[in-house]
Amino acid sequence: MHIILGGTGQIGSATANALLKRGEPVTIITRDADHGSDLKAAGACIAVADIRDVAGLREVFRAGTCAFLLNPPAAPASDTDAEERANVAAIVEALDGSGLEKVVAVSTYGARPGKRCGDLTVLHEFERRLNA
Repeated sequence: MHIILGGTGQIGSATANALLKRGEPVTIITRDADHGSDLKAAGACIAVADIRDVAGLREVFRAGTCAFLLNPPAAPASDTDAEERANVAAIVEALDGSGLEKVVAVSTYGARPGKRCGDLTVLHEFERRLNA
């Protein structure tokens, strides 16, 4: 089973649809079941979970063998660095003990260390935490 966190956005849904067309089982993690209705109609399972609920997220991960992870973007009006770092921390903690065999995280070529560079630094930290 392929687990896709962030599967209702453009990248995640394209990945899910490609896997479904190959006949692969897919579970989409979303915070709103209505956002995954088209993917459910295409054959995906939908798991509603709060990304910060580590135990709940881990339980969904345990249903799969592979995970494709996208760190959801924070609301622009918030402290996006703090919000996205908190998401990363919860995702990484939920992976511990999940039993997943393979994890792929979506990042960017420009991911780098630094301060207050938005996704560039948060994704760099995500890469480093997953690598550890």
